[in-house]
Amino acid sequence: MAGRGHKDIFARDIEWTRAGDGVRYAGFPLDPDDAGAGPLMVLAQFAPGEVVDPHTHDCNYIEYITQGSQMVGKIDFAAGDVRWASAGTGYGPIKVGPEGCTVLIVFQNGAKSPPMMLGKAKQTAKLVRSGEMR
Repeated sequence: MAGRGHKDIFARDIEWTRAGDGVRYAGFPLDPDDAGAGPLMVLAQFAPGEVVDPHTHDCNYIEYITQGSQMVGKIDFAAGDVRWASAGTGYGPIKVGPEGCTVLIVFQNGAKSPPMMLGKAKQTAKLVRSGEMR
């Protein structure tokens, strides 16, 4: 039931965004009228074997693994596990397990949620943006 101040979003209606070949995500701001300032919930799905380069976020976040598994650095996480990180905490790489992985992430501030690459990944991202590397 949807009414004023209420919205139902069914799995079949989720609007996914692709982030490379093996990652898709959908964002759900807590306050759609002020999406940038408030918390943002992100549902992300990773293909089996996907590797996400080391990165950080400019805000606190909490992640719940709903399906599959991933290794973050040298630590294995599986469905039901929770990860929490404060703003600026670097981590990775993330290596997705053979069954893929689905996570639910809540960022404290939606505007500060985009990943910021670290180390060699940061240098590569700069080269790609500049057109020096494809």
